[in-house]
Amino acid sequence: RICMAKFAEIYINKKIYTYAVPDEAKIGCAVTATLRHKPYSGYILRFVAEPDFKTIPIQKITAEPSFDENLVKLAYWVADYYKCFPETAVKLILPK
Repeated sequence: RICMAKFAEIYINKKIYTYAVPDEAKIGCAVTATLRHKPYSGYILRFVAEPDFKTIPIQKITAEPSFDENLVKLAYWVADYYKCFPETAVKLILPK
């Protein structure tokens, strides 16, 4: 059984969702998580405080980090500077 003690924003299917993640999770890791009862691939963007709503855990970490925290910060800066949705800017840093 995996202990899920951290929470993270995860980019899945062109949107950002909050999930519980295991302690060994890192920014940029590819993950599989359930969304509307179906498994989807996504990427950990950043860690967040425990939300005040119920979260579900990811299913598994599927790959080592593909990008680092600095690229995520850049994506959020781009979103703020150009007044676009974070999801739009995050697409720029994701592996093809």
